[in-house]
Amino acid sequence: MIKTKKLGILTIHGMGETESTFSCELENLLKIRLKKLSVDVEKEIHFESIYYQPVLQDNQYNIWNKMQCEPSEKLRWLQLRKFFLFAFSDAVSLEHKPKEENSVYKQTQKIIVESLRSTKNNLQNSQCPLIVIAQSLGCQVISNYIWDSQKEDKDKTIWDENSSDYINPHDDEVDFLKLKTMKFLFTSGCNIPIFVAGFDSIQAFKKPNSEFQWKNYYDKDDCLGWPLQPLSEDYNKLVEDFEIDTGNVFSSWTPLSHGQYWTDRDFVNPIVDAINEIMNYPAS
Repeated sequence: MIKTKKLGILTIHGMGETESTFSCELENLLKIRLKKLSVDVEKEIHFESIYYQPVLQDNQYNIWNKMQCEPSEKLRWLQLRKFFLFAFSDAVSLEHKPKEENSVYKQTQKIIVESLRSTKNNLQNSQCPLIVIAQSLGCQVISNYIWDSQKEDKDKTIWDENSSDYINPHDDEVDFLKLKTMKFLFTSGCNIPIFVAGFDSIQAFKKPNSEFQWKNYYDKDDCLGWPLQPLSEDYNKLVEDFEIDTGNVFSSWTPLSHGQYWTDRDFVNPIVDAINEIMNYPAS
């Protein structure tokens, strides 16, 4: 079968209780708008979701179910507690002892590799461009993945040939798995500053290619979403921040705006423009 798809679009979710269908609404919005621009979506674009939540969620449900017994029946604000339990245990667990064998950190990175391999198998070749769209904690997850892939010291990472977690990439997929063909990274509700605030030296990963663009979107009412350019000179050069007002009349002025980016036109439209730009770029 001749492979006709020219572009891979990968989505990665954020913190908290998450269904495997997390990106369906965004994908449908993109498909509708791209078809209006005469882009043959089904033939030319492959959508892939990076769903790492199962690594964490079974354990979180186990703890949550234990908390439904005495004496926790006396606890108040149960739904808010559930949100905090799932959301913040995601962040803590993903960063805990990342170099340990089969750590949650490494399991998550291997899920990214699986998603990239699936994407590659649906594209014309391993030089095809990629767009990555990340929400909330997913921004930190994908940043860590790229950072590790670029490190000279691969010790105890998934790129370490002496590690039991080694992904053993084939020669023709190394650059693709390291996201060297990624043209755009769109991040929304990004909380990277929370993870690096305690460091005296803050560095970003290097541009994977000369055409790469990182566009970061945040809402000033979203206390979990941050601009990135103020972090350091590295981030200032690598990222372009955009302040937008997400959500509806009930949520746009509150922290609930954190979950509204992927249906907001001010976030979706630039992605459509980026896809259209790539699809209309002359073949090399």
